[in-house]
Amino acid sequence: MRWWYELIWNFTLCHSAHKTGKLLGKDGKVCWQGYQLIRKALVHASYRGRKKITGTVELDESFYGGTFKNLRKKVRQELRRLGLNKRGGGAKYRKQPVFGIFKRNGKVYLEPIPETKAKVLSPLITQRIRLGSSIFSDTGTWYAGLVGLGYVHKTVDHGKQEYVAGEVHINGLEGFWGLSKTNMHTYKGIKKTNWLLYLKEMEFRYNNRKLSFDEMVEKLIKILMTYRRNSFVPY
Repeated sequence: MRWWYELIWNFTLCHSAHKTGKLLGKDGKVCWQGYQLIRKALVHASYRGRKKITGTVELDESFYGGTFKNLRKKVRQELRRLGLNKRGGGAKYRKQPVFGIFKRNGKVYLEPIPETKAKVLSPLITQRIRLGSSIFSDTGTWYAGLVGLGYVHKTVDHGKQEYVAGEVHINGLEGFWGLSKTNMHTYKGIKKTNWLLYLKEMEFRYNNRKLSFDEMVEKLIKILMTYRRNSFVPY
């Protein structure tokens, strides 16, 4: 129990598993396995008992993945051959799209998605956001039918350099994207099979950013105590 407490303590401080192993006198692989169990518990907690969001909500999507120049040489050559080495259209084929829902002045909810299309996003929106809520987004065509679904929908046109129109903006999510990508970059590469674990870690840290250190440690302990290894996790 003492080792687990110290492991959670180091996880809260964002220490790497390697550094934690040195501090605790343990094999770094053992600490990494403990970290992964914590992350699996965070994924389970994210999907369990989530209530529908109400009020003012921001929607946006982003692509996660390494920059082209940092990919392996063989991968770069193959992407060039396929014409997928450019920004914009090419990026979506080599990066993971993520859909974000942010309650204004509240919490963020993240969902990895296969593609940014209405048939994918509309079910997520109706499942997570209560009808009648005010939704702010960019002018992506996949958001075009939100009024018909029963929401108050307003947009900002980033293509025309419009980022704020009164209270209408998605700056909360834009700020989160930048912060989470900077933090995930420190891991120096994440396997696709583990990617959701790290994404939900970013979600947890952001949603609990106002907690004190001791409060966050206590919350992690409670999440671990309610986690069952055989619980369904939608990888």
